Amino acid sequence: MKRREFVRRSLQWGCLAAMPAIFSDPAVAAPPSSLKALGAPCGLKIGVQSIRAQLQNPVFAQMVTANFQMLTPGNELKWARLRPGPESYNFGDADWMVAFAQQNEMLVHGHNLCWNAEGTNPSWFSSVLTKENARQYLTQHITTVMGRYRGRIDSWDVVNEPIVPWSKRDDGLYPGIWLNLLGPEYIDIAFHAAAAADPKALRVLNTYYVEQGTPDHEKGRQDNLRFLQQCKRRGVPIQAVGIESHLDASQPPGGAALRRFIDEVRALGLQVLITELDVNDTQITGNLQDRDAVVASCYSDYLLEVVPPGHVDRLIFWTATDKGNWLNSVRAPKFQRPDGGPHRPGLLDENLRPKPAYTAVADAITRICADGPG
Repeated sequence: MKRREFVRRSLQWGCLAAMPAIFSDPAVAAPPSSLKALGAPCGLKIGVQSIRAQLQNPVFAQMVTANFQMLTPGNELKWARLRPGPESYNFGDADWMVAFAQQNEMLVHGHNLCWNAEGTNPSWFSSVLTKENARQYLTQHITTVMGRYRGRIDSWDVVNEPIVPWSKRDDGLYPGIWLNLLGPEYIDIAFHAAAAADPKALRVLNTYYVEQGTPDHEKGRQDNLRFLQQCKRRGVPIQAVGIESHLDASQPPGGAALRRFIDEVRALGLQVLITELDVNDTQITGNLQDRDAVVASCYSDYLLEVVPPGHVDRLIFWTATDKGNWLNSVRAPKFQRPDGGPHRPGLLDENLRPKPAYTAVADAITRICADGPG
C-alpha cells in the first residue's frame, strides 16, 4: 500500500490524527527524559505491568525503574498462582515482585483479588467451591492476601471485569464461578472484605470494553454505570474505577460518549484510573513504520482525550515492549494479523529500543502536565 493511500484510509480509523514529523523517521533516539519525570509536574503517577521473568533482564528492569513509579504484577497475584491447593498459598513470586518494587521505590498495583475468568483461577475450584463455602473462600483469600501486603500494596483491582459485552444476562455481569455460586453479591463481599483487610489501600473495580466508539463499548458503558449506581446505593465500598484501555487501533475513539461516562463515574464520588493501556494493531496494515505511526497516534490521542477530563492521576501501561507481548499468544482468530506477522503494541521494540509510541506518550504526558497540578 502506498503511504498516501495508507494515510487516507487511516484517517477513517479513530486513532490516527495528524502524525508528528518525528514519526516519519524510523530511527527513534533514546528517550531524553523518563515518563515518570514528565508526569511529576501534575502529580501523574506512571506505572507498568510486568512479570517476574521479564524483570530478570537487567536492561528491561533498568528501563522499568527509570520510567515508572508503579508496578502491576501481571500474574503473580492471581488466584491460579497464589493458591496451589484449597488450603495452601504460594507467595514466592508475589513476594519477589513486591520486594522489587519496594527496593526501587515503586508503588504496587495489585491485580487481582477476584475474577470470573476460568484461566486465572485454580483447577480445584470446580471440585471444591460450593454455594455453601464460596463466601468463606473468597473472604478468607482476600483477608489473607491483603493482610500479608498491608501497607506494601498501594491499590488493588478488587474485582476484575465484572461486566462483559458477551454476557447473555440482562445486567451484563461476567458469567463464571463467583457469579454462579454467590450471585451479584460476590462483588459486595469482595469489596467489604478488602476494606476490612487493608483500609488504606485504594479499592478499584476494573472495567472492560468501555473505551471506544462502538455499540459494544457503549453497552459496556451503560451496563457499568448502572451497576456502579446500584453499588453506590448498597454502600459497596468501591473507591475507584479502573478503565483497562486495551485499545483497538482499527476502532473509533470513545469521544464525547466516553467523556460523559467518565463524568458520570466521577459524579458518584469515584476516582478514575487507567490500568492496562496498550494498543491492538491486529487490523492495521502497511509497513512497520506506518503501523508504528498508527499505534503511536492511538496512544497519544487517547491520553489527551481521557486523562485531563478524567482527572486521572494513575496511568498504567500493560505492554512495555513488543517482546513477548500478550497479543502474540492469543489464538482467537480475531487476534491474528492478516499478514501472519507479530503484533507491535509496545512502547519499546523487541530489542528494548524506544519506538514512536514511546515518543508519542512522552509528548502527550508533557502536554497534559504543561500547566502543572490541576
